Amino acid sequence: MVSQALCGSLAQLVGAAAALCVLFSPTPGSATEPAQALIYAPLPLENASLTQARNQPLVELLARLLQRPLEMRLYPDHAALLDALTDGDVDLVELGPLPFLLARERMPDLRAVATFREADGRTDYRCVLVAPVDGLRALFQIAGLEQPLTLALTRRESTCGPAASFWLLAEHGIEPTAVQAAYEGGHGEVALAVLRESFMLGGVKDRVARDFHGLGLRVLAASQPVPGFVLAASPARLGAEERERLQAALLALPEDQRAMLQNGQHGFAPFECRLFARIEAMRALTADWLDQVEP
Repeated sequence: MVSQALCGSLAQLVGAAAALCVLFSPTPGSATEPAQALIYAPLPLENASLTQARNQPLVELLARLLQRPLEMRLYPDHAALLDALTDGDVDLVELGPLPFLLARERMPDLRAVATFREADGRTDYRCVLVAPVDGLRALFQIAGLEQPLTLALTRRESTCGPAASFWLLAEHGIEPTAVQAAYEGGHGEVALAVLRESFMLGGVKDRVARDFHGLGLRVLAASQPVPGFVLAASPARLGAEERERLQAALLALPEDQRAMLQNGQHGFAPFECRLFARIEAMRALTADWLDQVEP
């Protein structure tokens, strides 16, 4: 199982969290020889300018902690980001749990540095199926529908995309092959498509469902908790000692420094692999249904 390999290869990194204050020393010769910039790639979101603004404070923090130049590079979707990562074009990356699992399959030496905490301090979240408040009230009503069920999805590699959404339908006895599903982009775009009643259901992250609840979005089903988002590093240009020092500094980040961030403002936690078996199960169950989704 991938999750077992994941736990075994990353267990030694968690112990580095005990340090409360870490000093980073520049590499010899850095005063006279300009260091090559590391590349950080954030999670692809639907709005590139907002993605850049959201992550710029984090880039500056990481560069300061590492005492190395760091540049941000944006990618249009998960597939392009995973290709760049495995091609060696990205050194630090933010990944959701399913993209992290996919990246580890292609790049087994990819290392998790820390997990991004959610707004409530947790290191996990749930994927949910949503409907407009004047639409379906419960999933059991689907059995009596005269027209085909329509489902809006985020991207193919997104955790709350087809993997979690088809899993939730199957859990409620609904055959995903009978569903007309289409990719709509980001979580916000899926929520808006459901609110416009372009689709009967949509699959999104629980936080997005809460954000759109006041506009008329109803949650019909929720998954068990899935792992949080991960800050991961390629070992090609970030050695083990450097990664461990970065991890310790992020875990001990003072509140005043967290307040300057947007992405990462709720803090960081040690990486845990205990929930990745659930992602593997979702992916295995839904693999045969992915090709039925309209691009």
